[in-house]
Amino acid sequence: MNKPAGFSDSVADEIETPAQCAKCGATTRLEEGTCINCLLREGLEAEGEASRAAFESVLAEADVPDKEWRLGQYEVLEEIGRGGMGVIYRARQRHSRRIVALKRVLAYQADSHETLARFRREAAAAAKLDHPNILPIYEVSESEDGLPFFSMKYATGGSLRTAAPALRAEPRECVRLLAKVARAVDYAHGQGILHRDLQPGNILLDGRGEPLVSDFGLAKWLTENSDLTQTLTTFGTPGYIAPEQAESAAGDLTPATDVYSLGAILFNLLARRPPFVGANVLSVIRQAAAGPAPRLRSFARSLDRDLETITARCLERDPQARYQSAADLAEDLERWLEGRPILARPVYAPARLWRWARRNPVLAGASIACLLLGATVLWLLPDHVGRQPEFAASEKSIAVLPFQNLSAEKENAFFAAGFQDDLLTSLGKIKELKVIGRASVRAYPEAAAAGKLHEIGKTLRVSHVVEGSVRRSAKDIVINVALLDTRDDRQVWSERYQRTLSDTLSLQGQLAIEIARALQAHLTLEERADLAIRPTDNPDAYVLYLRARELEVRFKPSEEDRETAIKLYQQ
Repeated sequence: MNKPAGFSDSVADEIETPAQCAKCGATTRLEEGTCINCLLREGLEAEGEASRAAFESVLAEADVPDKEWRLGQYEVLEEIGRGGMGVIYRARQRHSRRIVALKRVLAYQADSHETLARFRREAAAAAKLDHPNILPIYEVSESEDGLPFFSMKYATGGSLRTAAPALRAEPRECVRLLAKVARAVDYAHGQGILHRDLQPGNILLDGRGEPLVSDFGLAKWLTENSDLTQTLTTFGTPGYIAPEQAESAAGDLTPATDVYSLGAILFNLLARRPPFVGANVLSVIRQAAAGPAPRLRSFARSLDRDLETITARCLERDPQARYQSAADLAEDLERWLEGRPILARPVYAPARLWRWARRNPVLAGASIACLLLGATVLWLLPDHVGRQPEFAASEKSIAVLPFQNLSAEKENAFFAAGFQDDLLTSLGKIKELKVIGRASVRAYPEAAAAGKLHEIGKTLRVSHVVEGSVRRSAKDIVINVALLDTRDDRQVWSERYQRTLSDTLSLQGQLAIEIARALQAHLTLEERADLAIRPTDNPDAYVLYLRARELEVRFKPSEEDRETAIKLYQQ
């Protein structure tokens, strides 16, 4: 294609034989024969068509596209984002023609040691991570002017911030995304990297709607003691950072810091706002440090209490009260999606009171003194205003009554007794429960059916009892279990199980978890894992073991019973 006469490829290009200005004799870079100085003077002084034509000629010459701008092996196509530290472009890799995102430090930040350190830290942290839900880094390099840049996957689905309005009508999709993000964050923690700036804008979505954690600009290497100077620019994003992130040294932060941010993101997706909002940054930070996070269901009544419990556990001010790992959070989110019981439990009034006392020791001490003074006054009155109850059992105290043997073969009584014993052992592994031993309940066979619940509770000082029955046949075992409140004869929970002998081997642990849940007792992950262990994978060995133990624990077992038990144990 021929170029119009009199125009070069660009005003920045030099022509081979520079002409001299006809007016002043200076060498000109324009083929019009007039230097820039004389052209501007003519435009300011002259009037008429000649001046206008000259200017239009120069403008036409300038209206020529610049050559392609490249950074390394990438052709920059357009700017797609900009922040205080860097600018992000959509770019094309020269040979593969792959579309990528290119992040480059801003030119005016080139003299800032802190900015360059943060930029390089982001590149180093993200490049170390290889996870399907972490934005992958392709290349880390420097431009011709010495400024660092790196290329990464181009996420075509935008970020959670832009997708939030569409997602809020789909709580399950919000939970699904956050569960994957939590798994990715837990992987980063396992690699020794704390993100410290998790917020909706840093969770990108690919073309299939899968989340990708990005922007490790504030990442903290958990194995390092040194860190960048903490300023308002390195706090993270207000509304999503944990209270300790604004108050503590970076070396004191733990994975629970990122768990808080994940909970804030989930809260924002479900409630249409972050947990804390304010007129300015400091207002938001102060709110998060001074008071508990609002309840999720105060903004979204249609959501269930388990989701509220999960977000509340993430947003606890005390890091020790949160999920201790992002994996624990992911597990509860996945349990919610599958319709299974979550592991987190709501924080009840006694726990909240204890935490308040720790934060306000002076007020707590004064309150305790007032209570003691009031109790002393009441005690010294001639007629006590209030009397002690007949028994004051712990809310989480429990006794397991002997299970009834409903089998056709009465010799199967050993199986009912063994099942009761194993259930007692499983319940005894839960620290929050007070469990009465087998010897104490031996005197109460079928006592619950006889209407003696209150008497049992008063004697054993327990608030609840478990009663049940076992029916064993050639193929199946049917077990009925009920949890009863001894104070008002109320049935709290019951269930019927029909299993094969092999499937019964892990039933005691499952029952213990269900009973603890009904009593609102918290189980640690270690306790849950312990209860999930099967005593053996051999059902025949289990039956022999139960027979031997029943003989061994009989009241005043004979020498013959002991010898038979030893032989059964050996088998």
